[in-house]
Amino acid sequence: MAVAGGLGEIGDDQSVEPLIHSLSDTSKNVQRVATEALSNIGEPAVSALLDALIGKDQLARKWAAEALGNIGDASVAQQLIARLNDPNIEVQRAAVTALGDLKSKRAIEPLIEVLSSENIELARAATEALGQIRSNVAIDPLVSALSSFSEDVRSAAAQALAHIGSQAVPALLEELGTADRDLRLYIVAVLGNIGDDRARRALTKALQNPDERVVAAAAIALGQLCKHSSVKHLAELSDSSYASVRCAIAQGLGSIGMANAVEPLSHLLQDNDWVTRMAAAGALGEVGSRKGVQPLIQSLADPEWSVRLHSAKALGQIGQKKCVTEALARALDDREDLVRREVALALAKLGAPEATEALKEFASTSQSEEATQEIAEALALAQEEPEAD
Repeated sequence: MAVAGGLGEIGDDQSVEPLIHSLSDTSKNVQRVATEALSNIGEPAVSALLDALIGKDQLARKWAAEALGNIGDASVAQQLIARLNDPNIEVQRAAVTALGDLKSKRAIEPLIEVLSSENIELARAATEALGQIRSNVAIDPLVSALSSFSEDVRSAAAQALAHIGSQAVPALLEELGTADRDLRLYIVAVLGNIGDDRARRALTKALQNPDERVVAAAAIALGQLCKHSSVKHLAELSDSSYASVRCAIAQGLGSIGMANAVEPLSHLLQDNDWVTRMAAAGALGEVGSRKGVQPLIQSLADPEWSVRLHSAKALGQIGQKKCVTEALARALDDREDLVRREVALALAKLGAPEATEALKEFASTSQSEEATQEIAEALALAQEEPEAD
């Protein structure tokens, strides 16, 4: 393995042949290192890789396809397309992925044919590749793939359509009107990810769908459009009988981030479902309005610790020192370690001296590198000269 890596670092023409030989090594690690090395060599390795692509060894064919995709020379697309009929499924999949990496337009029709493969991994790879290429020609086949029996393929098709973006909106809206329940879920989610305003009317209508899953997906999607006018439609559903819908309403309102969302979010902060309360607390932090401070202070006493944690975090985000420092300082006595840490982090953002000792205590016991870094940054912030509020 070290030899293959060293040859890659040398990077001259003479290292190509032994690296090609290493693609067939009995060790998968050696195969991977050789592939990476050939990819780094680039154009000087292309000719030898094309020979390996049509050779007898299926391992060499697979890794050669991957390396060619990594190199990015679009002139090899036709040779990779020919490998879509390779007798080995792994070689086919590597060729599909490489064609996506090349973003080859000539590969669109062959990849669309692969979408109907009975092999789920191959169909999923083709779906992802078409998403990378981002061609209008692939929109209708990808919309059809949203109905695949495989969840992996459906999810990949949704991501691919989101990558294609606004050009896919008309086809998605047309399909939404006739789609079955499960397909609607994917279409609504894709429309939200695309974020095109043309979808707003259809998504607002979807809030009246009898399926609570569609309603929840539409609420989140409308939030992603970030339109002021959607707050009213979402707020009307804050008393839905479905907890999943109420939670999605909170998420959608938080994504919109408008001050007129504070009232319905404050209402949801009193919900009987703790997940909804947690989402509402986080959403109030995203909105960042001082009108949300008092409801969040009250939620520092919520019976569910995760709601208290997100309330403390939200108060730190809003940053109204005079109103919240005292309440947060009291919450340093919370019975849950994670809540106390979040309270200390919020106090640090506010420049409150109470944060320093608490953060030092957490720093001494932290076992997470990420948490230690976060605490160190908060300590530095807490020890800065506080700004006048």
